[in-house]
Amino acid sequence: MRSAVVAAALWLATVLVFGQPTPAGDVMGVSNFGHIVTSIEPSVEFYRDVLGLEVTLPPRPFDPNPAIMKMGNTLGAQSRISVLKVPGFTMGVELIEYKDIDRQPAHPRFQDPGAGNLVVRVRDLDAVVARLKKANAHILTAGGKPAEVGNTRVLFVQDPDGFVVELSQPVPAPGPTAEAPGNVIGGGIEVTVEDAAKTVAFYREALGFQPSTPAAFNGDKLMTDTAGTPGARFRQSRTPIPGAPVTMTFIEFQDIDRKPLHTRVQDPGTALIQVTVRDVDAVLPKLKAAGATIVSVGGEAVNVGNNLRIAIVRDPNNLFLELVQRKP
Repeated sequence: MRSAVVAAALWLATVLVFGQPTPAGDVMGVSNFGHIVTSIEPSVEFYRDVLGLEVTLPPRPFDPNPAIMKMGNTLGAQSRISVLKVPGFTMGVELIEYKDIDRQPAHPRFQDPGAGNLVVRVRDLDAVVARLKKANAHILTAGGKPAEVGNTRVLFVQDPDGFVVELSQPVPAPGPTAEAPGNVIGGGIEVTVEDAAKTVAFYREALGFQPSTPAAFNGDKLMTDTAGTPGARFRQSRTPIPGAPVTMTFIEFQDIDRKPLHTRVQDPGTALIQVTVRDVDAVLPKLKAAGATIVSVGGEAVNVGNNLRIAIVRDPNNLFLELVQRKP
């Protein structure tokens, strides 16, 4: 029987690129936003029952797959996954749990470089906040209630492993659509970085992204109190991901304590973005030359199943990129 992890890899490589123009560069699209968690069941309950995401792949049994071990340099470890859909958004959320290997939970904060943060857009934020409070979730926003920033109501919260989720509701809230008939209507991803200018240069040179020039630092009190980073200043850059209707935001903080993450693939709190590429073996030298670390054993991609070749690299901010190539 094909392992659950390989089955999920096949799933992630076949969705989310469909219907998008094929880009000319190395990157062809995205798949899932991976979260390494302490335990899958509480995380599924949080994202499904509290936030309202849809489970597309229920939690699977642990699997000692040699290819997966080499891919993430987690030799000897077993892993299991569960995948949830974010209605109205191209990327899913993939929860990954490891065992039989040393794990050091990171519990990142929003301001810590390397933190990977999920944005979930909803129609009725108050209903979600009520469930968050019932679940005793860690709400970051001052006062524990949504703030109105421009024409959007916003609240920041942390999941059981410290991953930050930005919940937002447009004002006025839109009605149901065929794509997102329920409360969740969209999503996004945001990555906290050490230096926004250097991060922009890395993604432009190594992967051909076209990020915006980082804006000036902003110390707006309402925004920083809402994000749970009082007194900080921040600046952002946004970049479309080639081949996908997804914009990734880089955010850098100043004037607040920051602890850059130095996690491994198996450590809870680690974020991972799955990117589909044309030729993974051609991309790896470019990433290494730009300052990335190749995590996969031997610094090489791994054949997973019959038609996938995958490598994991760590960018300069400790964000992990899972590079997925479909073989002919």
